[in-house]
Amino acid sequence: MSYPDEDLVRDVLKPLDDVLIDVHLNAWGRLVSNPEWPTLAFVSTGSKMMHDFVVQEAALVLDGMSGVHKISHDKSVRYLVDDRVLFRFKKGNRDGLGSNIDTKANYDFIDADVDLLNLPDIMKVEVLWYPNKLMTKIDKVEVAARDGKSRLWGYALGEEPDIGMLPTPFPIQPVTPAVPLVTLKPVDKTGENKDDK
Repeated sequence: MSYPDEDLVRDVLKPLDDVLIDVHLNAWGRLVSNPEWPTLAFVSTGSKMMHDFVVQEAALVLDGMSGVHKISHDKSVRYLVDDRVLFRFKKGNRDGLGSNIDTKANYDFIDADVDLLNLPDIMKVEVLWYPNKLMTKIDKVEVAARDGKSRLWGYALGEEPDIGMLPTPFPIQPVTPAVPLVTLKPVDKTGENKDDK
């Protein structure tokens, strides 16, 4: 494998930028519209559901694209684009790396020196999604390269920071109540209410 060159990866993946954003927004929409979403006891459950939805949404659009090949391996899905860039989907962590469980398959993917497909010029990257702290929207989708536990580089796809909102928008301006909430009583010069006398 070769260390991923950011400019080359950008060029190869550029035709997929909008597709990859849509994949994540559609998956997020499915996640937050799930009636069980507000009741989940663990954040990791939502992350696993999101990952599954991302893989499903990706299959709908990427599996039939010219120059894009799906590679299913060891309970994971990867995509090879133009025989140059191999990517996988992950939730991004605070270090800008994909969150994952340490397995041999994961180690082989994140080690830039390991050749996965007997094609030495393939560059491995991750397509990462980041929710906001309240898990109400996706803050960012980015392509990132790593070598082991070190981030080499990364770039965001689409517009930031509002590429993904909840399906139901919240009001932006405060709503004026139809009936005043407080009724003021007239006060005389002594500071007492006239009605109290």
